[in-house]
Amino acid sequence: MRSTLLLLAAAMALGAYAYLVESDRPTRADAEAAKDSLFDVDSLDLVELEVRAGGDRTILHKTDGAWNLVEPIQTGADQVEVSGITTGVGSLEIERVVAEAAEDLEPFGLADPRVEIAFKAEGDATLTRLRLGDETPTGGDLYASRAGDPRVYLIAAYLLDSFDRSTFDLRDKSILHFVRDDVDRLDLSTPTATASLSRTDDDWRFEAPWEARSDTGTVDSLLTRLDTARMLALVESEDAALESYGLTEPRATIEIGAGSTTASLLIGAEAEGGSVYARDLSRPLVFTVDASLADDLLRPPEAYRRTELLTLGPLTSRRIEIARGDSRLVLAKSADEPAVWQRLEPAPGEVDQPTVTDLLTALIGLRADRFVGDADAAGLDTPEAVITTSDGEREERVAFSRDGDTVYAVTDEDAGAAVLNAAPFEAALALVAALTGAEAAVP
Repeated sequence: MRSTLLLLAAAMALGAYAYLVESDRPTRADAEAAKDSLFDVDSLDLVELEVRAGGDRTILHKTDGAWNLVEPIQTGADQVEVSGITTGVGSLEIERVVAEAAEDLEPFGLADPRVEIAFKAEGDATLTRLRLGDETPTGGDLYASRAGDPRVYLIAAYLLDSFDRSTFDLRDKSILHFVRDDVDRLDLSTPTATASLSRTDDDWRFEAPWEARSDTGTVDSLLTRLDTARMLALVESEDAALESYGLTEPRATIEIGAGSTTASLLIGAEAEGGSVYARDLSRPLVFTVDASLADDLLRPPEAYRRTELLTLGPLTSRRIEIARGDSRLVLAKSADEPAVWQRLEPAPGEVDQPTVTDLLTALIGLRADRFVGDADAAGLDTPEAVITTSDGEREERVAFSRDGDTVYAVTDEDAGAAVLNAAPFEAALALVAALTGAEAAVP
């Protein structure tokens, strides 16, 4: 009994000691908050950078809020990559001081640092230098030192990813320079085809090889791709031997016009690693881009044509006219009830509203599988059906003819004829028959 009481008293004393010790120890959150900054600088105030990494020495200056490379080349900078460095410098925190006055920096990898960052803020007379050495054995921290400071610090190792940047990493890697919203002209050329497109307001149209509507979404996607594409590698910067890269007779050329300005990209031969050689005609550079971009530019002009024959659907249409031989179906939204459709011909009266919605949905679902250049050969001089839809301001008209299981369609806005499968067309005619009150004439 006595020994049990003694053990209990000892446990209570140990617990009290642990409580007193732990209550005085800062919490993890308090420890994080108590970290000192390695530099007293705001990243937004930085105006000059020098980055030594991977054998490169890159000097950058900020002018009018934008960073530019000045050595070893003069060109624009990748603002995102540079921001990673400036933000890192401004937010660096000391994890721990491991040596107050290190006489030998070799054990820390700081005698010949893997990365060195020098920076200057607005108003500073000299550059402040940061050296980054080896990672600690556990890999969680990185040895660092400041020029003129004998101490060796630990900083978070993940910050190395932001600082370890080559000249290529830091340069602007845009493949073309143009203002995306100002583009109003595109010229595409391959050894087998050429195409010219122009934009009016938000709509793109072909000017060659035919007068036709283009798929605005597809064209916009291509422009976005060109605007955001980046060089994968820089191959030649001066006096490039263009023939060896397939650029004297390029596989594809695109010219982007924006008012009086033009940007041109050439696509050459295949390179290593799923890339192709390319060149911006305004610069003496040969670089590589992702091969999928070349695939986009090598698509035939037909890939950029609008395949939808009618675009006014259930919400936007106000009037539908369908002529089939001597019969005609005319539907219009009621003036008193704008959401309600009425039949005006052949016999004025009410119609089944869901069937009208199904008809309009079927009509905007009619899409071209391919295009043929000769509309006369499609038998459209005597069309089987002519469908006209209107929203009160704009009208769309399509004439259809049929040859077996193949349906041809011609619009007022497109050269040539579209070819589509008969099944969806017949489904639309069946709805027309239901709204007319007659049996559908399906061969």
